[in-house]
Amino acid sequence: MSSSGQVLANSREFAARACPEFTSYARCFGTARGLAALAMVRCWPGSRGRIADVPVPGSARQLQVRLGTSDINVFVHIFRWGEYAWEFAESPRVIVDAGAYTGLSTAFFALRYPAAKIIAIEPDEANFQLLQRNTAAFANVQAVRAALWVEGGSVALADPGYGPWGLRLADPGLADPGLAGPAGDGTTVPAITMDDVLRDYQLDTIDLLKVDIEGSEKELFAAADSWIGRVDAICLELHDRFKPGCSRAFYRAVGDFRTEFRLGEDVLVLRDESRLCPVSGGPAE
Repeated sequence: MSSSGQVLANSREFAARACPEFTSYARCFGTARGLAALAMVRCWPGSRGRIADVPVPGSARQLQVRLGTSDINVFVHIFRWGEYAWEFAESPRVIVDAGAYTGLSTAFFALRYPAAKIIAIEPDEANFQLLQRNTAAFANVQAVRAALWVEGGSVALADPGYGPWGLRLADPGLADPGLAGPAGDGTTVPAITMDDVLRDYQLDTIDLLKVDIEGSEKELFAAADSWIGRVDAICLELHDRFKPGCSRAFYRAVGDFRTEFRLGEDVLVLRDESRLCPVSGGPAE
């Protein structure tokens, strides 16, 4: 290694040890730009939330993230660590991204499966606005501002202290011990059911349902009888740490999905007859 290369390597190691956040920023933006972005966030708190463009690895496209937020880690998990880079036998034709956040996962799916029809569901207004920006270039994406829930109407959206990454749902007016106060204190947002999604977007089946809805998967899968027969594969993060019983409700609902893989915090289950089988147990190289 050249002397300049060794200096860069030593600087990177020192920065990573001195500031764990640096690793995420460096993986998101690159070493020099990541260090500059992190320094700006640390030195000027008012820059938190500022929009920054990030190049997508292996693509000419750029996506947008908010500095000083969980957007950085989400980008790294998806585009650097391959959180959703499962190897399927065939490409999914219909994907529902429930809990799409700012559209980073949706954009990943749209780039990886350009022929797929993708429905991206996100309840929070600020997240949804960024989702629209991040997916505007993809004609195969339909963005829906709503919360995926077991009944139509509306639900309360509240922040238990995790920021835009960890917003949770509850019935309006009901107390939720996981929230800072009554759920009714949060913003009320439209609710959409899986039956609504299937009907409104004229879907016969859903090849891949991705779910990351901060604990609401407990109620979703506890009342899944009317729609789960039309889903072939499900990828989700379970949140028993927020709401005990999530895993129990999920695994009861997916008894017919006998193929299972885990990657980090994500679980992928598929039906034996799914056109997506077989898959590898990890991301593509």
